[in-house]
Amino acid sequence: MNNLWDNLMETDEIAGHYMYAYGEGPGCETRQIISSFINDGESVLDSGCGPAWNYDHFKEYGPDIDYTGIDLSPRFIRVANKRIGDKIPRVILGDCRNLKFDDESFDVVILQDILEHTNGYEKPVREALRVAKKRVIICMWQRFTSSGEDKINDDTDKGTDGYGAMYGEKGWYDFLNSLDYPYMNTETSEKANRPHWYWIIDKEPI
Repeated sequence: MNNLWDNLMETDEIAGHYMYAYGEGPGCETRQIISSFINDGESVLDSGCGPAWNYDHFKEYGPDIDYTGIDLSPRFIRVANKRIGDKIPRVILGDCRNLKFDDESFDVVILQDILEHTNGYEKPVREALRVAKKRVIICMWQRFTSSGEDKINDDTDKGTDGYGAMYGEKGWYDFLNSLDYPYMNTETSEKANRPHWYWIIDKEPI
């Protein structure tokens, strides 16, 4: 299967700068909210990290963490490592639905703007919970469908792999409630460049 993001980005230069087009580089409100649920010294897996803008955010604004990023796009991985160089040892190829890490390998796992692109949320969330020791931070930019049904763009032979997927609200909360972990949710302010919604699942108290 062709990789969606490698096709969409077209060039390394586009891949390295596309988040700025949305006003969501390091320091944006979306990333500030994510970092507010992470403590100094924690190990973090950024699952579906893209070109690793969260790493740049953490380095400039904190917290001071042990960062690992994975992404399904070879282009994003190449761009991230070229930009950051030897400052970061772990931006690697990986699939958020099938993580090659042991149970509880990281304190925190981030799923930012990923569930909209995975043809379903159960596998990536369950994998994140498996490798997280303390909490999983979920961030979505797509709001729920008006019909209450999942809307999946399952055109995988063309590399779309769920691009722009949206989910029904009841099914999402039924799934969260089935996990037997407490969670809280919040959202960006009206001033944010793009609205985002967050769910923080706690395996241990913050």
